[in-house]
Amino acid sequence: MTSSPAAAVDSRAGWPVVAGTHVVTGVTFGSSYAFSALFPGLAAEFGASRGATALVFSLSAFVFYSLGAVAGPLGDRLPTRVLVLSGLVAMVLGYVGAANAHSLAAVYLFYAAGAGLGIGLSYVPALGAVQSWFARRRAQASGIALAGLGVGTLVLPMLTARLMPELGWRGGLMMLAGAVALFGVPAATLLHRRTHLPDPNTPALAAPGARDLWRDARFRRFYLSLVLASFCSFIAYVHIVPASQDLGLPLETGTLLVGLIGAGSVAGRFVLTGLGDRLGALRLLVLLTFAVAACFLIWAMATSFAALAVFAVLFGVSYGGCVGLYPVVASEVFGARHIGAVLGHLYTAVGISALVGPTLAGLVFDRTGSYLAPILVSAACAGVAAVLAMGLADRAEA
Repeated sequence: MTSSPAAAVDSRAGWPVVAGTHVVTGVTFGSSYAFSALFPGLAAEFGASRGATALVFSLSAFVFYSLGAVAGPLGDRLPTRVLVLSGLVAMVLGYVGAANAHSLAAVYLFYAAGAGLGIGLSYVPALGAVQSWFARRRAQASGIALAGLGVGTLVLPMLTARLMPELGWRGGLMMLAGAVALFGVPAATLLHRRTHLPDPNTPALAAPGARDLWRDARFRRFYLSLVLASFCSFIAYVHIVPASQDLGLPLETGTLLVGLIGAGSVAGRFVLTGLGDRLGALRLLVLLTFAVAACFLIWAMATSFAALAVFAVLFGVSYGGCVGLYPVVASEVFGARHIGAVLGHLYTAVGISALVGPTLAGLVFDRTGSYLAPILVSAACAGVAAVLAMGLADRAEA
């Protein structure tokens, strides 16, 4: 008697879930990273410094990654599509509220709540659903699913910048709300988790809570590696546009750099993440994290658009590959049965970096007039993150 596709270790029934996750991550993260195109107009209208303006994005990112600690365990128990649809509705309402705000404080509230709940309730549950359908081709499936993040980062910031003269930052937010509703909601209906999981990796923890995870030295090491590796990524996404304007480049050219990060990210997720199935996911993650460190050294020396473009593409490829590999490595180390809970708690590390990184970089610029110090610190953080990740090798290779 032949087994059905749903009973196979790598089920064909999982590919619609991959497609749905691809679209959902594209519109949620793409609209969030389009903040870089809104940055100059928002700062000008409210007379805000770069540190105060960057805090809009930092608060939202802190909310959505911290919320993963709640959404991840819920994703192991509740229907994935219910959580994701709830988040998308909150995102649309938050963007509409921010577009009609009359103070920077109100923008903080609506944008943080909208983008925070939107990504917080969708990202980790969707990733957990993808992990549940695959074992042998898990890296490839994760890479394709998360490539949507790169596509969204390529398209939506550039489109928003192109329309800024006609729409302004308020109209840009309304457009982004429409994109989430039009594309994200239908895609969310495809998402569901596999109920009977034939995972060849024995889970290291059964239904883990925060206390269980923090007792595990591997979790602590992985967590610190994520904090350091993520610190630099948000500095690039938020500050690359104003940094390019400091060189005399126009807004549209600056947001092209964000698009180049997205394009590189697509390549990193589609091509490099899939190589993790053959080269070893953790080994590849370590190499790409070292590459991230090297990219920031390129940015530190950049004095032209061409140099910034090289940084943007190479950073997109290397960090995009890292993002695609994080859930794969977590599944190898901790098992996939309770991967939603594990990822949810792990990604609070990214939330800490999202809150601190862009805001701190903006404050340093406000005091010194230069991004050099944050860029060099980012390179050092990525290098240490790679060294820490190497310590996970014993469990992952076993």
